[in-house]
Amino acid sequence: MQRDERGVYASKLQSEEPNYGDTIVALSTPPGTSGLAILRLSGPACRSVAQTHLGRAALELRHVYYGAFRTRPPAGRPEAASGEILDRLNFVFFQGPASSTGEDVLELYPHGNMLLVDRLLKTLLDFPGVRLAGPGEFTRRAFEGGKIDLLQAEAVGQLIHAQTVEALRNAQRIAAGGLSIPLKELRDSLVDLSVRLELDVDFSEEEADPDYASWAPRLEGVRAALIKLAAGFEKGRNLARSPRVVILGAPNAGKSSLINALVEEDRLLVSDIPGTTRDYVEVTLRLPRGLVQLVDTAGLGRPVDGLDELAMERTRRQWEQADVRVWVQDGTAAPGATLEGEFALKLLTKSDLPGFASADGFVAVSNRTRAGLQTFRERLDALVFQDRGVGEDIVLTTERQFRAVEAARERVDAALQGMRGKPAIEILAFEIREAAGHLQELLGEISTDEILGKIFSGFCIGK
Repeated sequence: MQRDERGVYASKLQSEEPNYGDTIVALSTPPGTSGLAILRLSGPACRSVAQTHLGRAALELRHVYYGAFRTRPPAGRPEAASGEILDRLNFVFFQGPASSTGEDVLELYPHGNMLLVDRLLKTLLDFPGVRLAGPGEFTRRAFEGGKIDLLQAEAVGQLIHAQTVEALRNAQRIAAGGLSIPLKELRDSLVDLSVRLELDVDFSEEEADPDYASWAPRLEGVRAALIKLAAGFEKGRNLARSPRVVILGAPNAGKSSLINALVEEDRLLVSDIPGTTRDYVEVTLRLPRGLVQLVDTAGLGRPVDGLDELAMERTRRQWEQADVRVWVQDGTAAPGATLEGEFALKLLTKSDLPGFASADGFVAVSNRTRAGLQTFRERLDALVFQDRGVGEDIVLTTERQFRAVEAARERVDAALQGMRGKPAIEILAFEIREAAGHLQELLGEISTDEILGKIFSGFCIGK
């Protein structure tokens, strides 16, 4: 059976149609060497697995056990009392529906050696009714089991992949229901109005004209809430990506050396020969409030050939795409060419060398001694993330969420416009019912396999 890059036996998953009555298993920690790993199972075979491989016929709920994980006894050898011990490990059993997925869940905590984890996985996959989980299948089962709604399920993926503190906080609030609760209130308000309108349709011969004056303020309140949510989407979308910090300067100003010093690794080629960097290179830097993409660029100056001119043109394009621009200048040399425009930060490098001259508005740094780098980090962190916070607000982060909110708002707008012209009640009821339906789609109360498949396919296996 062919292994994939995760060290698990993915071909078994690829060769079988998913059966959601099966028990699924996956590694929930990243592949690699660690003190412990986590293997999770969810489904009806969890108790049988515990009895067969861990020797536990009875399991107390949420009780941490320690014991030997054994292979199954060899076939045709009834005299073999037990199989081979693969590891001695801790494990916990959670009985459905009081579990993360709503099903029986068994978690194993073996030592984090991938040779060992592979052997454990292979043994579990050979157990009847157990298969490898698909991407995000644990979270999908939690959604389909009513443990979480679709907004909370999406937030689980965002919690895993958040690259900034603000993105992490926003995902935590959504996962805790901070966005679902107000949206359900809006949905309920729309459903209530729809029901009242439909009652008026049914009893139109017995009732007076509809009381539009009392309905309009409620719809206006729903509309204002939807507009506020949609307005925050641009900021929410920015939360999902790392800011681009473009490093610009003359040849041999020390741009590549600066990046190597910041990430504490020789990631970029450094040379005393001008023009060593011919194209832009991206390197990830971790700052206190999140990750940023440092972009090293070709030096700006008088081009020496066509290739050099092309490299400088690419540098100018990176300048235009930057979230933050940093100008780097050799503190021991005369100022060189620059680009017109504002720079968030300006650095003078080589502060440890003779002939260095400080200047107003510049941060002095030494890539060799690391002097001044901490000051640069702090200023960069403040600059990069100063406009990316959302405070206590909760913002939409996916195109699906934004489109659903906008679609609901458009239907509410149509209903409000209709009230001004006093149309047929059936039309008003339809518009409001459609608006409520879009919010139900947003929450996952109405969903299709295609939508669910698209959402959960971006999750890692094991979550």
